[in-house]
Amino acid sequence: MKSIAVKLWSGMMLLVIVFLTLMWLFQIVFLESFYASQRIGEVKGRALEMLKNLNEASKAELENRLDRFIYDYNCSIELVDSKGDILYSNGAARQMPMMFQSILRSGLINQVLSGSIISVPLTHPRFSSSYVLIGIPAKKGEEIAGALLINMPLAPVKDTASILKKQLIYISIILFFAALLLSFILSRAFIKPLLIIIRATGEIASGNLGVRLKTKSRDEIGMLCMAINHLGEELSKTEQLRRDFIANVSHELRTPLSLIRGYAETIRDVTGQNEEKRAKQLEIIIEESQRLGSIVDDILDLSQMQSAMKPLSIGDFDINKTILDISERYELVSSQSGISLKVNDLGSVVVRGNEARIQQVLHNLLNNAFNHSKSGGSIEVGIRTNGEKARIEVSDTGEGISQEDISHIWERYYKSDKPRNGKRLGTGLGLAIVKNILEAHECNYGVESTLGKGTTFWFELPLC
Repeated sequence: MKSIAVKLWSGMMLLVIVFLTLMWLFQIVFLESFYASQRIGEVKGRALEMLKNLNEASKAELENRLDRFIYDYNCSIELVDSKGDILYSNGAARQMPMMFQSILRSGLINQVLSGSIISVPLTHPRFSSSYVLIGIPAKKGEEIAGALLINMPLAPVKDTASILKKQLIYISIILFFAALLLSFILSRAFIKPLLIIIRATGEIASGNLGVRLKTKSRDEIGMLCMAINHLGEELSKTEQLRRDFIANVSHELRTPLSLIRGYAETIRDVTGQNEEKRAKQLEIIIEESQRLGSIVDDILDLSQMQSAMKPLSIGDFDINKTILDISERYELVSSQSGISLKVNDLGSVVVRGNEARIQQVLHNLLNNAFNHSKSGGSIEVGIRTNGEKARIEVSDTGEGISQEDISHIWERYYKSDKPRNGKRLGTGLGLAIVKNILEAHECNYGVESTLGKGTTFWFELPLC
């Protein structure tokens, strides 16, 4: 399997080879014919321009034009009248091939005098040198008064083409090796960060989540490096949460298990016959068993919601009635803890949602409020409507949440503080479950808190 570097290098070299092939094709194969046609066209155009306004030109002026033309194009010229008599000649008899003088001259002059512009390639019979004979009618007004015969050697064209060929050879060699080196450097420069990324992702996969890629690039590779760095940071957070969860759950499970085991052994070995002590100890065993079940239920609920195993069934229900029913279940907790619970009863308020899940949200928020409030404090549950939505608020007068912790409270297994006054504050899953339920409802939610004064959790549901 070819690597990206080889593919990139091959593609760039193929492009250079195609470019050089086209350049050789046009500059070598077609150069002489193209250059000759361009040169002949230029001479014809200059000759036609020179023969304009022939009536107005004096003999001296005409000869001066012809001499200048001969100098510029290194050619020989004959100007003949309509009878074929020579009016002007500059080296024509000496430079033109003998075969032209003896065989072609009269026929070509007649052709030009008939109004045709001709160009005939010729080869010297003795020296094999190439010429081109150009014939142009000389007009006075609308009448043809003579013919201009231009004999231009093609040796300068071949010499020029030969020089260009040599230059092209050097250019092709330099360009080929420069492209070879440049494509190698570019392919290495392109593939090097990819190899670094591959090594970094391999280390992340093997468990080294502290790997970070350094990049100053702002292209797609730089964006990929930043994305991998972000992935590493998120995985590090997840790994830390996992470790915290294991530590928290281990701690939470160890305490009730120790109590259950200790009291069970005590009942078996010591107080089995003492009905009063046995009943009290069995009550503790039941409470701790219920706590273990609550921990397991929280973990299962969160896992099921995050894996979408339980799709929400949305319907209409009276949120005010739901709040009143749930608050009644906390009357005993309120009286035992010395924390007052007040419900703002607005009468019937019908909203859309999954009632069972919203009940779970309210249970978790109320448990959280009781766990973080002291005796003598208060908790208030209220509803406010704004025409389209109902806003449900659970407020307490507890210790509040610090700004440092408030951005993390919705995370799984996060616990902002240690147990206080012998209270065990849960596994850190309650608010994560609340977050998942409310996001499944696609509703707004949030928290407002002042350290030392209290906290208000709120969420909104659409009114029916």
